[in-house]
Amino acid sequence: MEKVIVLDLDLCCGCESCRAACMQSHHGEPRIRHGYIAGEASLPSACRHCEEPLCVASCPTDALIKDEKTGLVVHRPFLCIGCQSCTFACPFGVIQQHLLRHIAIKCDYCQEREEGPRCVASCSSFALKYISVDELPKVPVNDRFISRSPSWRRQ
Repeated sequence: MEKVIVLDLDLCCGCESCRAACMQSHHGEPRIRHGYIAGEASLPSACRHCEEPLCVASCPTDALIKDEKTGLVVHRPFLCIGCQSCTFACPFGVIQQHLLRHIAIKCDYCQEREEGPRCVASCSSFALKYISVDELPKVPVNDRFISRSPSWRRQ
C-alpha cells in the first residue's frame, strides 16, 4: 500500500524538528526541505514521489527510478553524475545537491524504518502524518487555516 507524508498547516509551528530528525537519520544531510514564507512561517516539504515524476524523466543516467513495487522514486547515488537535471525538473523544488559529493539527494521516506519516516515520528506538534493514499481524500484540507487570522502564528 502506497503511503504519503501530509502536512497540517494549522498544527505546524515551524520548529524544524523534522529537519533535525532527518539530518540525524541521513548522516548530517537533511532530505526534507523547509520553505520560508515571507519571513512568517517555515514549512517542511518532502519528495512527493509523483505518479509520473519529471525528475526520473530528466535523469540521463537512470540514477532516479520509479520503484513499481513501492511507488517511491528511488535515487541510486552511484549512477548520479551531478548534472542537476532532476533538481531543475522537480516542480516542488525538493531535490537538492549534496554539498560535498555534488550529487542529488532526495527524501526516501526512511525506507529502512518499519515505523515510517523519522520526520513524522519527531514532529512535536503532530503536523506531519504518514498515511495511505486511500486515506488521503478523508484528510481535511484548508478547513481551518483560511478561517484564522494571519497573526495567530507565533515565532
